Amino acid sequence: MRSAPRRFAVVAASVAIATALGAPHASAQDLFSFFSDVFGGGRRAAPSASYAPDAPFENGGVRRESANRTSGAGTYCVRTCDGRYFPLPSAAGQSKAQTCNSFCPASETKVFYGGNIDHAVSDNGRAYSDLPNAFRFRNELVAGCTCNGKDSVGLAQIRIEDDKTVRRGDIVAGPNGLMVANGSAEGRRKSVEFSPASSSVQARFSQLPVVAAQ
Repeated sequence: MRSAPRRFAVVAASVAIATALGAPHASAQDLFSFFSDVFGGGRRAAPSASYAPDAPFENGGVRRESANRTSGAGTYCVRTCDGRYFPLPSAAGQSKAQTCNSFCPASETKVFYGGNIDHAVSDNGRAYSDLPNAFRFRNELVAGCTCNGKDSVGLAQIRIEDDKTVRRGDIVAGPNGLMVANGSAEGRRKSVEFSPASSSVQARFSQLPVVAAQ
């Protein structure tokens, strides 16, 4: 909510990262699935109206053109050791690959583009579905395949002050109440600065249900 009301996605993202570090595994309904819900994606999301998957070559060739990375096309961070993925938020001062890796530094990751993961492709035109481990996470837990170096479902924890996805005006729930970001962590600004939210903002979000807590 970047206008009225302000974008509240950062709160959800922060809660997802923090709480999922200790969340139990439950089939495919884990942190990656929760991230899909947070950022509007999903394991079987319908393609965006502005995105049409490229048709495969009729001659059986495997070359594909890269998916449109604008006009609402989705961006996915994929962990290659088991095929797990989640929609990737934009980050100031970072490439998509850098943002993807910051969430999952303990394993190799790749970025894929497309309105639906089934049709998403990488920068070199390779389809997600062509990966050796595509959707492998749905059937098994791969030993040693982790983002945070601890478990298979958690992402690496990022301090909210260092979160490159935070934008000016974003609202974050902290231990002392709601805070508003004064800017982004980009350029000379190495970390995000926050100010206490106004009483009107506090009142607006006071009735939101708490879905997770540390």
